[in-house]
Amino acid sequence: MRRFIGLFASLMWLSACGNSTSSVGLSTRMGSAVTGSALTRTSSQRLVLSNGITVDRVRLSVRELELKREGHHDDSSDDDSDAGTDAGTDDKSEHKQRTGSFLIDLSGTALEGQLVRLQDISVDVGTYDEIEFDIGKVDPANATGGLKELADQGASLIIDGHIDGEPFQFVSSLRVEQEREVSFEIAEGDDQNVTFNIDPSGWFTDKDGKRLDPRESSARSELENNLQKSIDAFDDHDRNGGEDDDDNGSHHDGKDD
Repeated sequence: MRRFIGLFASLMWLSACGNSTSSVGLSTRMGSAVTGSALTRTSSQRLVLSNGITVDRVRLSVRELELKREGHHDDSSDDDSDAGTDAGTDDKSEHKQRTGSFLIDLSGTALEGQLVRLQDISVDVGTYDEIEFDIGKVDPANATGGLKELADQGASLIIDGHIDGEPFQFVSSLRVEQEREVSFEIAEGDDQNVTFNIDPSGWFTDKDGKRLDPRESSARSELENNLQKSIDAFDDHDRNGGEDDDDNGSHHDGKDD
């Protein structure tokens, strides 16, 4: 009987440990992914890029972000529907924490390059080895507020700005999916952070260094390609806007549809 009670107590303790949770902040910043530096901003709170183009506001529709626990991964059963925040395991013991859809909306001082806190999520403690995000349009029926404004336009991204002093709005339904290998520990009571970095410095420049006019349909394909390459997400525990120095040497694998 004592042996049974001892075993039961041990199982209860392990179960409690397995269910411990902690907080992870989701943040974003605008700036160079290479140097970490901010870009120039005018007194009218417009981000100055190049060739007479300024940006007033950037909105992105994030369909979901997943943090995957160290272990077996099964990427063959992707769900293309809008997901709510959850934690679960699949048939191959993959354990992942997944957010629902949310909006990144940057304007004014948020264009200066400082870290902007988006939201906090509660996740299980443990070691995580992959960050995956999906930017794309969401179902208007599942969207509210600013996210619904994009969904109603069938958009995943909207950029408002000025070119040669004239206003423009670039609306796109581009899809960006990225998987990045990482290695970071989430401990009970810890306050870990994941940062979306958006680098707009090359948005409106073609491969030959010439200006891409967002008002012209001929520029759309190359502009969207630049946008896809400008978005990254990584573990950023110290919240300095740069990727933490992972022991395993992180890299990412972008999958753009």
